[in-house]
Amino acid sequence: MTATQDLNHRPRILIVDDSRIVRATIRKHLGEAYDLIEEADGEAGWRRLQSDEEVSLLISDLTMPELDGLGLLSRIREQPEARYRHLPIIIISGEEDEETRQRCVDRGANDFVSKSADRSEMLARVKANLELAITRRELDASRALQEQQALTDQTTGVGSTNLLMLQLEQSLAFALRHNGEVTLILLEVDHFQGLRDKMGERASQQMLALLAKLLEAKLRREDTLAFLDGAKFAVVSPATTLTEARTLAERLRLALANARINFRSEQLHISGSFSVANSWHDDAQSATALIGVATSRLHGESGSDRVIMPDVTAVRTATPLVAEALVMLHKGMHAEVRDHLPSLMHTLLPLLELANEEMQLGWSLERLRG
Repeated sequence: MTATQDLNHRPRILIVDDSRIVRATIRKHLGEAYDLIEEADGEAGWRRLQSDEEVSLLISDLTMPELDGLGLLSRIREQPEARYRHLPIIIISGEEDEETRQRCVDRGANDFVSKSADRSEMLARVKANLELAITRRELDASRALQEQQALTDQTTGVGSTNLLMLQLEQSLAFALRHNGEVTLILLEVDHFQGLRDKMGERASQQMLALLAKLLEAKLRREDTLAFLDGAKFAVVSPATTLTEARTLAERLRLALANARINFRSEQLHISGSFSVANSWHDDAQSATALIGVATSRLHGESGSDRVIMPDVTAVRTATPLVAEALVMLHKGMHAEVRDHLPSLMHTLLPLLELANEEMQLGWSLERLRG
C-alpha cells in the first residue's frame, strides 16, 4: 500500500478555526494519525461538511466570523440525515464559562478539548469520540434491522406490516402456482382522529389493542390479521372467493359495531369501513398491487360503517392450465392466452429455472420471480 492510499484510509477530520496557530497546533498533534482538512470560518466549514461525506469528526472553535461555533453546531444537528446526527463534534475550549459549555452540550457537542492540550490528550479524545460514533451507528443499524424484521406489532399484539407483506407474497405465490386466489380485506376505524382527541393517545392505543383481539377472534386459522398505520388493519385471506370475503367482512363489521368500549363511564360507538380486493378478480399478482387496489377502493368514496366490494359485473375468465393454454395457442387463440401470461409463466417458473441451470442458458428470470 502506498503512502497516498494509506492516507485515504485514515479517518478524515475537519478543523474549523479562524486561528492559523490553533489549526497548526492541531495538525501537529493529529497529522500523523488522521487525514486533516481545514476551514477558517463556520460557513466555509459547513459547506465543506456538506460536500465531503468522508468527514468522520469535526473540531470547531466557538468564536469565528461568518458563522460561530454554536451556530454551526445547531445547523449540523438540525439536519435529518444520519451522518449529521452521528458526527462527533469536539469544541475547542478556551476560557468559556459553564453556561457556554452547557449551551454547547445542549446543541449537540460531544466533547471539549483545550487549546493548550498536549498531543496525547488530543489523540485520546479524538479516538474515543470516533469509537463512540461507530458504536452508535452500529446500534442504530441493529435497531432499524430489528424493527424491519419484527413480525408482531407492539401496539396491538397482532401482525406487523412486515408480516402482512410476507403472508401476502407467500399466499399469492401459492395461488399463482395452483390457479387459486387471495383476498385482502382492508379496514379502518371510522372517525378515529376524533376518538383519539377525546380519549388521548394512550387510551386510544389501548382501544386499538382491544379491537385487534376482537377482530382476530372472528377469523379462520389460515387468515392473518395485521395492524397498519393510523387506525388501519388488514386481513390476508388465502383461497377466499369474493362471496366468502363479503361474508367475512360483514362479520368483522358487525363485530366492531357491537363492540362495547367504555371510556370514563361512557360507552363509545365504534364502526369501521372495509374494502375488499381479490388477486384474481382485480388481476393483482403482487402484495403491493393488491394493497394498492384495496386502499384506492377504501378511499374512493366517503362514508362509514360499510363494506366496499369489487364490481362483480366485470367477468374474468379463469386462468387455463398450461396444457390447456398450449392447445389454445395451437388453435390460434393468442388473445385469449395473452391475458393469463403472468399466471402461466409463474406456474412454469420452476421448470424454467431448472432448464436455465442444467442447460446453462443464461436466461434472466428476475422479472418472472417478481
